[in-house]
Amino acid sequence: MLAPSQLRCTAFLACLACALLASGAALSQDVGKKIVTEGGSNGATACVACHGEDGAGNAAANYPRLSELTAAYMVRQLEAYRNGSRSSPIMAPIAAALTAEESQAVSEYYARQDAPVKATTDDAELLARGRHLALEGDWDNEIPSCVSCHGPGGKGLGGAHFPALAGQHAGYITSQIQAWQNDERSNDADGLMQAISARLSEEQVQAVAAYFANLPVLDEQAVAAAGARLAQQRAQQADETAESGEYFTPPDEATIPDDDFGAMVRLGKQIFVDTQNHAGEFVGNAQNCVDCHINAGRKAGSSPMWAAWGMYPAYRAKNDRVNTMIDRIQGCFRFSMNGTPPPADSDVMTALLSYTYWLSQGAPIGESLPGRGYPELSAPDKEPSYDRGEKIYAKSCAVCHSEDGRGKSVDGQSVFPPLWGSGAYNWGAGMHRIQTAAEFIHANMPLGRGGELLSEQEAWDVAAFINKHPRPQDPRNEGDMGATAEKFHNHACYYNDFEGSIASDMVDD
Repeated sequence: MLAPSQLRCTAFLACLACALLASGAALSQDVGKKIVTEGGSNGATACVACHGEDGAGNAAANYPRLSELTAAYMVRQLEAYRNGSRSSPIMAPIAAALTAEESQAVSEYYARQDAPVKATTDDAELLARGRHLALEGDWDNEIPSCVSCHGPGGKGLGGAHFPALAGQHAGYITSQIQAWQNDERSNDADGLMQAISARLSEEQVQAVAAYFANLPVLDEQAVAAAGARLAQQRAQQADETAESGEYFTPPDEATIPDDDFGAMVRLGKQIFVDTQNHAGEFVGNAQNCVDCHINAGRKAGSSPMWAAWGMYPAYRAKNDRVNTMIDRIQGCFRFSMNGTPPPADSDVMTALLSYTYWLSQGAPIGESLPGRGYPELSAPDKEPSYDRGEKIYAKSCAVCHSEDGRGKSVDGQSVFPPLWGSGAYNWGAGMHRIQTAAEFIHANMPLGRGGELLSEQEAWDVAAFINKHPRPQDPRNEGDMGATAEKFHNHACYYNDFEGSIASDMVDD
């Protein structure tokens, strides 16, 4: 126990540290403000002329809003202007003239500003089109929702990647998407924005830019009404083209009935995409159903729910008995969610069953549909390697899921799920199998570049790296991991063998 004099000394040192931090922050703000209003020490032009003292920017001149962007993101963009991965005849010489300390100071200054946002359009239909793309994406063209990376409400994820879009000028958002389309910008991680931008039509670009620019001051009622009209049009178009597609087309949300059943279907979708907040009492980690079943359970090749409904009841070797859909959902909560299975008669279970049933309307019963599960991979040419996977993870996965595998969240809502550690799926989840993880990764990751960025061997390798990390215990373990491994883990995985090699029967001779 510390003596009173030691306690006083400790308290003094703590207060001194706080004071030094506060004075350092104030000094940084003073330096940043001076650069904004007067320019940098090496002749960098003052920022105020284009971006304003409060960081509001200038929509008419296409100068971006900087307030509320993170300092780390702005520092990274200044470096991109210096190294040429972003092109701008105005910003390149300014960035080159700023020292590293000045870049940090001016970025921290603007990050602390709170410029007002003004509505720029009242075109409800345009805004509704943008909202649909921002929140739902266009998965028919492999375009994920914008909030999948830029966070709920387009508020960004913090850090150096995935900036806030809410309140940014529409013209500026449009110009940057066009810059990626025209190969004038290449500082996005693994070319994610380049790939997604290339798939966006001109109309989609205009709509999503308008939506985010107006999001903080949106007339929600008018946009919702326009969105309902557009959804009915999409539903009609889907009916007309359903037979021509490679995969089964689940119904559009516009067809959900406006009655008690429809309310339960909508609740089921809410639970599915945000399980943490709508069924949190049954979840023991930081996962959501949508993490393994992309696009709210609609995406072919991502274990879509419309392909599962008609295949149950069915025998499963995992538990050596016939399983119903209730059993399957309860198993997901027990293993993938590391939680407690919701009771069969609970509102959570009823809602998830209603949503799954509704998604499968029109699908045949007892027929394994194309797009079910994850696309199978051939056995790897080389035994999956932790070391190779570690390099792939650092290059292509860490930007979203973090270097420590903990994922990323905003205001308590998971955006990129944890892949190992206490927030991840446990050792009983199907995803802990090397093959299952490799198939999911190759077909779906990174979002918007599934099947094109990683080779099959790379998917095997990164799956091995991820799944060799610690995670919550298999709930079937009764204290003897060896016995649990023998009974439940006679497949390629690292359960009870973190340092061992994986089964050789996965490798072609």
